[in-house]
Amino acid sequence: MAQSISPLIKSDTIMFEYDVPDMKRAIQWYQNVFGFEVIYGPYDCHTEFALPIGGARLALSLADEGKKIEKGARLFISTRDIQAVEACLKSRGIKTRPIENVENAVLILWVEDSEGNHLAFEQWLNR
Repeated sequence: MAQSISPLIKSDTIMFEYDVPDMKRAIQWYQNVFGFEVIYGPYDCHTEFALPIGGARLALSLADEGKKIEKGARLFISTRDIQAVEACLKSRGIKTRPIENVENAVLILWVEDSEGNHLAFEQWLNR
């Protein structure tokens, strides 16, 4: 029987992410409208807010100039062992992209579900 991924998932964290064309404007909007607290950043390219649900975060990422901005959120599931998650998924025949190291801050493993939706597992290196 294939290994379960459930034990590899951090039970205290989940993140949704939007691409935005104007980071400053987006940060101000989420602070002014919802009163969300910045917990990572604010940075020119990436900022995270605490959501009023235990362990949930909303991230804003500055879209590359000229990039089509998707009008939906991406789901990020936190793990302490991204290599074990990758091995587990591969053992079940699930295709993944290679693990990305983003600015030596976070490792990202992208997965496509049965319907073509993308989700990611993340392992932060310094937090």
